[in-house]
Amino acid sequence: MNESLLTENLKKRQDKPLWLLVCFAMFSFWQMGFIYFVGPSLTIDGKTPLPIDMDNATTLIAVCYVLSILWMIFLPKTVVWTQRIATSVALLSVGGLFLPLPEDALRLLIYVQIFSCCLMIGFETFLMVNYLSEKTTIKHLTFAYGVATFMIALLQNEFLPITFPTFRFVMVAALVLLFIFFMSMPVNKEVQPRYIKKSDNLTAPKKLLYGTYVLVFICSLMGVSGPAIAGEVQHGVFIMYFVNAIASFTMYFLYKKSNIHPFRLTPILVGIGGLGFLLMFVATQVSALSYIACALIGIGVVPCQMLPLYGSVIMKSYPSKYISPIIIFLALVAVLVQSNMVEMFRNAPVMLYLVYAVIMTVLVFIYAQIEPFLLFSLRRRNAENNETAQKDISSVSETVTKPAQTPAQTPDILSVLTPKEREVTEFICMGYTNKDIAKIMFISENTVKDHTKKIYPKMGVHSRFELATLVSKNRSEDN
Repeated sequence: MNESLLTENLKKRQDKPLWLLVCFAMFSFWQMGFIYFVGPSLTIDGKTPLPIDMDNATTLIAVCYVLSILWMIFLPKTVVWTQRIATSVALLSVGGLFLPLPEDALRLLIYVQIFSCCLMIGFETFLMVNYLSEKTTIKHLTFAYGVATFMIALLQNEFLPITFPTFRFVMVAALVLLFIFFMSMPVNKEVQPRYIKKSDNLTAPKKLLYGTYVLVFICSLMGVSGPAIAGEVQHGVFIMYFVNAIASFTMYFLYKKSNIHPFRLTPILVGIGGLGFLLMFVATQVSALSYIACALIGIGVVPCQMLPLYGSVIMKSYPSKYISPIIIFLALVAVLVQSNMVEMFRNAPVMLYLVYAVIMTVLVFIYAQIEPFLLFSLRRRNAENNETAQKDISSVSETVTKPAQTPAQTPDILSVLTPKEREVTEFICMGYTNKDIAKIMFISENTVKDHTKKIYPKMGVHSRFELATLVSKNRSEDN
């Protein structure tokens, strides 16, 4: 199994300072802030009614999703340039909102703004999956997102309403900061990832791959459902985003100070979110609980913003150009499913809360099945998270083909295994099937099964899941 491609891509991943990541997070603020702020009640300077056809806006958003997916598949090397251009167009269109233009012209500028914003929805994920280091991605999805989410909460507050003139200035500032970030991203070919080809002889870890995509879909569904449900409660959106920001900051500091990976907190946060949906059901009888429910949903939504991090894990093992497009496609499907669910339960909204609570429970269960493979894959390539990165990167291929020869990669718990059994164990914990392992190691599938039968009793486990859990936990303690 040739891993030179993985090593090459790992070296190319970039670290960014926190202030630049806050600039990048202005995309989230721009996206959620603008779409939420624009609506039938929008007025220019409080004088000119400017109704926006939400059906047209919805169609435009769907078209942008599809265009974004196609762009990432066929023109991946132009994404950074496209972001620079789209941000410039958006900045110009916001500038037009300061002018005394006719109503039709103002409406057109808003549609241009929506188009520019939604076109880049997939590109945000693309940059994190393909260009940024794991550490930088985590900082962005926690602290930087916390800043952006806090700003969205302020924009949605109903205690001190934001006027449209103020909103225009805020959008200009956000787009300028976003443009600064895109200008900091290099566009030369040397930093662009190289994607998998048949000649690279890499096999996808199917258990990790497909399981992660299921997680991405459910997380996307909950990510769009949370704000929709909170929006039914007065001050609900503000509460949800405000608590979400606090939870994001907390996750960042736990990662920075205690080295607790966000993935380890996912089951807890998702469980809290599920409790929030249950409380929304109870709140139909006790209305005061609706505020607590919105707060809990805000906490539960935090793991749903980690989708790019899942893509980064897959990219490290199987660098396909389809990872980001698939994530965005699943997000689009989640939006459509959520819309249909709302329509289905329009006359029984209480049942919708229960459905969401059940889905959150399913999410916890599925995540529990995938977590050991995720954490093992991350720890196996933790070179970018310590001072000996270069040394670890150079030995990445050895950890796959000859794991027993790298002491730091072989905990004592595997000492009871033969070299071949340790090698099979490595691949099992990475999420490979027996068929894939046989192909990689150039042995028969029956031989892999024989090795597995010997590994289980030696390790005191009965399944691949138990084996991955045991090894992942042991390596966590060893690190």
